[in-house]
Amino acid sequence: MQSIHQNQSFQLLLSITEELIEEKGCHQTTLQDIIKRSGLSKGAIYHYVKSKDELLGLLLRKRLERIGAKFYEKVEQGEHNLHSPLAAISEALRHIHDPKDVTNLIFIYLLSKKDDPTIGEMLTTIYERSVQNSQEWIELGQKNGVIPESLDAEKTATLFTILTYGIRVQTVVSPDLKTFGAEDVFQIMYQTLSKG
Repeated sequence: MQSIHQNQSFQLLLSITEELIEEKGCHQTTLQDIIKRSGLSKGAIYHYVKSKDELLGLLLRKRLERIGAKFYEKVEQGEHNLHSPLAAISEALRHIHDPKDVTNLIFIYLLSKKDDPTIGEMLTTIYERSVQNSQEWIELGQKNGVIPESLDAEKTATLFTILTYGIRVQTVVSPDLKTFGAEDVFQIMYQTLSKG
């Protein structure tokens, strides 16, 4: 049986929502806009999500999962070194410095609503999954002998997640301040993982 997340209507819903956020931003995008552009009924949308905020959370999670997919693609291609898989992650994060990037916009929007228990739980889940993904990547590198086993995978994964989340906040709050570029993030990650 097909998961709803693989369903064509659900994918359309995510795609249309992403387009609207790029055009209008999170606050100005309404469910009515999504209904109108997607051609899906209100009932069809509520079959998948309970609110616009839940839809944005799912879109954020999907975009973050793309980063992991790029990493595993390199590993599956036989890239058993640190540089290529890490470069794939770095490439996937290239938009982290774009204040209009959908991931950044959704992240800041949801963060501003974290006092709502549903959104707070959603953000916690996304954060925990981000750390878990990073930890899995590090442990895979340790297993393949490209990252020293002495490195604390969980702490390093947490550090990398905090770094990327911090850059997302800085990008939206102070878009002209470009303290860390994509290459800087790559170098910090590479050096940390190489030294263990």
